[in-house]
Amino acid sequence: MTTTRTNKYSLLASAVFFTLSSVALANDDANPVVIPMMDNAQVFADFTDDMPAVLNYFTRASEAQVIEFYQQQFGEAITQARKRGRLTLSYQQEKRIMRVVISQQNNKRQVDVIIEQVQE
Repeated sequence: MTTTRTNKYSLLASAVFFTLSSVALANDDANPVVIPMMDNAQVFADFTDDMPAVLNYFTRASEAQVIEFYQQQFGEAITQARKRGRLTLSYQQEKRIMRVVISQQNNKRQVDVIIEQVQE
């Protein structure tokens, strides 16, 4: 009798754990936005819990290296503009628009990545 009761409780606990894990995975898929960043990034702002998502960091990588990194991540930029010393690259994938802003900050580059949903 003890074995049967233990098996029932184990089965029930497993079912509850599986259900909770599925809910957590569903929430993870729906919310945090994953924004790629350079390996040596020093993140100073991370607002990726919801859209629009924003990630700001410093890197010692050159501007050319940052451009190459995001080209590998997002594809060819659809627009590129330099204003007041800041280079802004825009990309689009499916229903998302990604903007990468690169600016010089002393001997580092500041990289700001903004991801927004396309308005329909």
